[in-house]
Amino acid sequence: MVDTEGDTARRVARARERFLASGDAPQMPLRAGIMESWRRSLYSGVDCDRLDPPYAVDLDTGGRLMCAARPVLDRLEETLAEAAMGLLLADAQGRVLDRRVSDRRLTRQLDEILLAPGFSYAEEHVGTNGIGTALETRGVSCVFGSEHFLEPLQRMACAGAPIRDRLTGRLAGLFDITAWHSDAGPLMAAVAQDAAREITQRMVELGSAGERAMLEEFLAARARGGRAVVSVGENLTMVNRPAADLLDQADYALLQDKAAEMSRSGRETVGRVTLSRGEAATLRCRAVGTPTGTAGAVLEIAMVEDRPSSPAPNRPCELDLAGGSVAFSRVCAELSARCRARTWTVVEGEPGVGKLTLVAAAHRRRTPEGTLSVIEPEDLEEDPDACLERVASATRRPGSTVVLRHPERCTAAALAAIASWLDSWPDAASASADRPWVVATLPVGTALADELSGRLPVTLTVPALRHRIEDVRDLVPALLRRFAAGRTVSCGPAAMRILLRSAWPGNVAELADVLRQVLARRRTGQIEPADLPASCHARSRRVLTPWETSERDAIVGALLETGGDRAAAADLLGISRATIYRKINLYGVSVGPRSAGGRRDVSR
Repeated sequence: MVDTEGDTARRVARARERFLASGDAPQMPLRAGIMESWRRSLYSGVDCDRLDPPYAVDLDTGGRLMCAARPVLDRLEETLAEAAMGLLLADAQGRVLDRRVSDRRLTRQLDEILLAPGFSYAEEHVGTNGIGTALETRGVSCVFGSEHFLEPLQRMACAGAPIRDRLTGRLAGLFDITAWHSDAGPLMAAVAQDAAREITQRMVELGSAGERAMLEEFLAARARGGRAVVSVGENLTMVNRPAADLLDQADYALLQDKAAEMSRSGRETVGRVTLSRGEAATLRCRAVGTPTGTAGAVLEIAMVEDRPSSPAPNRPCELDLAGGSVAFSRVCAELSARCRARTWTVVEGEPGVGKLTLVAAAHRRRTPEGTLSVIEPEDLEEDPDACLERVASATRRPGSTVVLRHPERCTAAALAAIASWLDSWPDAASASADRPWVVATLPVGTALADELSGRLPVTLTVPALRHRIEDVRDLVPALLRRFAAGRTVSCGPAAMRILLRSAWPGNVAELADVLRQVLARRRTGQIEPADLPASCHARSRRVLTPWETSERDAIVGALLETGGDRAAAADLLGISRATIYRKINLYGVSVGPRSAGGRRDVSR
């Protein structure tokens, strides 16, 4: 029996109905990408029966994309004047910038489905369609009739093709052809792709001479391979994939200043820079010149794997703790001074920053002959007075220290007992040798109870690890020595760069836990990126659910197994390339290729 177009359309319609009813993939084969797009539409919460795309008024209708596309649209509009086809240009968010339609009936239909300038046809708003699906997949996308996720769009057929800005490497917009499903032809995709290619080339030609010169220098440096490459101009920055993996947002302003300084001579120069997370790098800078002046500079970046030997950081407190950042040293020095003066103090900080470790280090440094006693809220639950009396007996020795942990969790009775107990000691002015040094540790931002606030007059805040990230370089070897006693284990430079880029919401405690996990697998030798747990390869902006954590870990594992090849990782996981790209962006996954030769450039 001959399979007619009508039969195929009916089977696609039934497949869509089954998918919407059960969420399962239908048994009949669909064209490549349609099922993945349906799933994305479903997960985005698109209502399959209701068309309600958002409307934007802040469209860039005078930029380089529109200037490059206008002659192409004019030519195609004239060529297709007798055809019932709509020509559309959308920006990189899927918002329609321009529409050309000569057929009145089709114009009314496009108005009815809101496929008009200002409206967004991104998949997250209207489901599967030529513009939105091409935006998701970054490739040519055709959608016919019942393949549309939304019922109101099923009379239409469309073909969308992405337009890339070669000067920035980013998606600039999309070109789309839309027609009645009954009028759809097999060459719609080819025409859309040719138009997108022509607009892409015209965007390059419309760029300034300086931008073109910078693009040529950037492509030449990128072709040499092996290093991170950044092209920096007044209004244009281009990076290859190694640079995108290496640099944080704050580094771009730093490199722009450094490029301006190094390119003044007009010759190729070599310099050194410390990136925002404390990593040292060498820069090879070449100024990009034009007949009218200097357009910018191309920087090739090479990491300094081993830090040069340097004198120990100035640590006035000398608390024998890892970390020499200015912020951490200042807190150590102040805490050491409070210990020497026996000034009762509150030490606050995020969980895991090491508040108790700091107090214990100050005690060991200043009064090692004394006793260190730690009082937990649980110790005060049954008989606060008896507990405090036992602590008093243990701290009669001169130079003793008492730490009140989490007083915010104590009962009212326990707080009253602590206040009475503190009042039993001599006043600070008497400088009695029997007076212990009392320190309360609190989560940052937590107010001390009224019963204690007047009795502990000084508060010190321990900075979070992300605010002194350079201390990771000192903390890692110190923690490895502690946890891997008797074993020779070090952290390789590539793994260290990943650790330096992590946010560490759990602070030093989280870093310690990560290294314990690594040491369970790496018995000796050098720690490599693949040895680090999945959480280190991602920088999520929020706390993930257990399911999202499992999903993230699976993606990281697949990327590590495939050497950072995203397409191969998607095949390994049985998901589409578009899905893995979206999930990588969602979870902030940053697994790179195994070797520089295998890196992919964002400018492609």
